[in-house]
Order: sequence, then structure tokens, then C-alpha cells
Amino acid sequence: MQKGVKPPKPKKCRICPTKFTPRNSLQIVCSPTCAIQYAKKQSERKKKQSEASARREWNKRKADVKPLKHWEDLTQRVVNDYITKGRDVNEPCISCGTWETAQWEAGHFRSRGAASHLRYNEDNIHKQCNNCNRHLSSNAINYRINLIEKIGPERVMALENDNTPHRYTRVELDVIRARYRAKLRELKKLSEAA
Repeated sequence: MQKGVKPPKPKKCRICPTKFTPRNSLQIVCSPTCAIQYAKKQSERKKKQSEASARREWNKRKADVKPLKHWEDLTQRVVNDYITKGRDVNEPCISCGTWETAQWEAGHFRSRGAASHLRYNEDNIHKQCNNCNRHLSSNAINYRINLIEKIGPERVMALENDNTPHRYTRVELDVIRARYRAKLRELKKLSEAA
């Protein structure tokens, strides 16, 4: 052995717990048997990674062909959850004031059909009982009276006079969905901390 050259430090085998002295700095296993096992593990890992990558690519292609309506409905569900389970959770029905219902819903002051550009506007959406929202077509007269009390006449007038059409893009819908998911998580954390 040459003077000044240090012998290699012992290493732990990547497959078995054996300590060995490597022949060179790249050796990571102690024997040919362990080398075969290590190669099999690496091959399986690469196969799983490529399968996961192919699955991600397939899911992306599948999502890209879904119509815009799918993304609008998905976003509406997230916004509605924020309204009924977050912001308005401690409030009665905006229209009739009841605290009892078969199901709480997020009722729109101006309907999605009449004003689709306001479908995600928080001033336009409030917690409603199932009866007012479904059977009384949002109980509009009482909704407006209570909405003026809740947000003020200026904001109600702004809602009623907003007729600027807007067609949401998928990117906008993704951003809206992410924002309302985060807002709902934040409200849930605050209510759990209280």
C-alpha cells in the first residue's frame, strides 16, 4: 500500500446489516447476492415511479377534456360549503329566520341562471333553509329585506345593478376553489381553537 493513502472506511450494506470494506468508493453492497437484490429493488422503484408518472399524465389528460361546466359545479360546491359550513354556520336562514331545516343550502339572491357572473360572489350567496331555497324559489322578498339588514342597501343595489357578463375560465375556477378551501380551513381552525 502506498504511503499517505488512507484505507477505505467500512460501510453498512444497503440490503443487509453487514459492515464491509468497499473495494472502491462506488460500492454500496457487501456481496453479489446483495447487489442482485439491490438491483431488483431499484428496478421496482423505477417501475413504480414510471407507473405513477403515467397515472398523473392520464389524470391530467382526463381532466383536460372535462367540460367547463364540471369545473364550475366543482367550484360552486366548494363556495357553498364555505358559506353553509363556515361563514354563516351560526346564522339562521336569510329568508325566513328559521334554525331548523332538513338541509342547509347556499341560496343565491340573484339566481345563477339570471346572473351567472355573480354565482361565486359572497354578497350574493347566503345560508338558506331547504324550504325557502327549493320550494319558495329563494323566498326573494324576505331574502332582500334581510339582506339589506345584513350587508346594507348600497351592496344590495350593487348586486342588483351588476349586469356585466363574465365567462369564467378553468384557471379562474381553480384559483377560486383554492381560495375558498383555504378560507374554510381557516374558519374551522379558528372555531376549533375557540
